[in-house]
Amino acid sequence: MNKEFYIRTFGCQMNVADSERIKSLLLRDGYQETAEPEEANLIILNTCAVRKHAEDKALARLNSLKHYKRKNPNLIIGLFGCIPSLYGEKLFREFPHLNILCGPKGIGKIDFLLDKAKNGEKAAALDEKDGFFDDRCLSAGKNKEALLPIMQGCDNFCSYCVVPYTRGRERSKPSSQIIEELRNLAGQGVKEITLLGQNVNSYGKGLAEKIDFAGLLKLVSKIKDLEKIKFMTSHPEDISQNLLEVIASGKKIEKRLHLPVQSGSDFILKRMNRGYSAADYKRIVQKAREFIPEISISTDIIVGFPGEKEEDFQQTLKLLREICFDSIYAFKYSNRPKTAAGGFKEQVSEEEKERRLQEVFKVYRERVKRTKEALVPGAF
Repeated sequence: MNKEFYIRTFGCQMNVADSERIKSLLLRDGYQETAEPEEANLIILNTCAVRKHAEDKALARLNSLKHYKRKNPNLIIGLFGCIPSLYGEKLFREFPHLNILCGPKGIGKIDFLLDKAKNGEKAAALDEKDGFFDDRCLSAGKNKEALLPIMQGCDNFCSYCVVPYTRGRERSKPSSQIIEELRNLAGQGVKEITLLGQNVNSYGKGLAEKIDFAGLLKLVSKIKDLEKIKFMTSHPEDISQNLLEVIASGKKIEKRLHLPVQSGSDFILKRMNRGYSAADYKRIVQKAREFIPEISISTDIIVGFPGEKEEDFQQTLKLLREICFDSIYAFKYSNRPKTAAGGFKEQVSEEEKERRLQEVFKVYRERVKRTKEALVPGAF
């Protein structure tokens, strides 16, 4: 019997990294990857639940796989990632053609899950409590870039965010394991690494060793064959002067910060449980640019958060006009199960969310245009 698998990834770079783990394990077990789902006898969807749109897209794709199952009754279909963690085994009832449910912490049990599925059983690994997946099995692939999670989960509990409920509480990978995994990847020809975490700035909390993210960056910089070090994502509350100094002095470290602000309104930031004010955020950006003049700063914006009035939204636009971000990622608020914000009153209409989203993009484009005109007079 041919062992061919097809995998599709939805969502963030952490999911992309998880899919690479899945691929590595399947390739090790003799599977071959195919780009065509109709050729596969194992189809995996690695899903995201951060926003309802991403969730709906993944579940629509899962529903569309029924016709493949009718053509090939032996086909195994697995739903991986945050959606299984969020909704659990009721998904088996909603999608009877589904064979496997696996949350982010269950990837290491893929052999066990496949064995059960091949025997005709429904298989699930949703709330695993084992340690970090061993990324030494990761292969470099065809390019010279790789993603490496250095931590999992999150302890911030932003009121809109489902991550603590799908990926669990924050856990850092020991630095010795990270260095070993990176040396393995560098030995395969990887030159550029991206260190991943929901909040990399809080790396090291809970570890027996005394190390923070700045200390980890110093260790990673010493790996001879690595040429470029990237990282994401950073929480504004945990940016330290020491970290900025390490980024500034590190020749291999990319001079870039993805620093989600989410809102320019102190009222909304408090409801979001972000732990900083708009003034705090501006001071952090100012300090980063003082230490690293060439730094590129990007951000995330959420519009239409419950209770966001027009004056709150105008504060976000004001912040966008004041801070010249190099890029922004803006989204409409999405009500998520289990989150505190899901129970908030004063929900904003979809029409108003869309209006505000387009206004954010308009203000950002105008800000970029003014900056370019200042740099190159007459360019527009």
